[in-house]
This record gives sequence, C-alpha cells and structure tokens, in this order.
Amino acid sequence: TYLRMNPIVEETSIRKKRKMRDGEKILSVDELRVQERHWMEMWKDAKNELKQLRQDLKEELDEEVRSELMADIEGLKKRKGDWARLLGLNETTTDVTNMTF
Repeated sequence: TYLRMNPIVEETSIRKKRKMRDGEKILSVDELRVQERHWMEMWKDAKNELKQLRQDLKEELDEEVRSELMADIEGLKKRKGDWARLLGLNETTTDVTNMTF
C-alpha cells in the first residue's frame, strides 16, 4: 500500500538534462573549483569595495560627488549580485536610495 500511495519516481524525470550549446564545455572538478574560487574572490572584492564606497558616501558633502558615488554603488551591487548568483548564494540587495546616512 505504501508504494501505491507514494509511487517511485524515475531518476530521469527528477533531473532533466540540459542540452549543451555549441562551444560549451564541461568543467572538471578541479577546473570548477578554480572557477568558484575566482568567483568568490571577485564577490569578496566587490563587498569590500562597496563597504568603502558607502563609507565615502557618508563623509562626502558635495552633491555631485555623492551622486557619482551612488551610481558607482549601484553598479557594484549589480556585479556583486552576479557573482553571488554564479556562486549560488541568495544575495538580497537593498536599495541605496532608501538608506539614511
């Protein structure tokens, strides 16, 4: 009766294989590890740079410079989000325009 209520699902239906595009190659475990290490370094660099830009924004009084800093922060947040997506992190971004300084 258990099998009638909970039928066994075939393995192929659980994991659908994606068709490979022309020019795509499958990375070996070591290549993937190197790639992920690079993505993590880029994510950390973006995080540190964002932290510095936000600190500079707090201290800046000139409105023109502040607007440039905010534009830089927005671009960097997008890049950081891209790195997070590649790493499989659930990156939630906050809108800088709604932050109080």
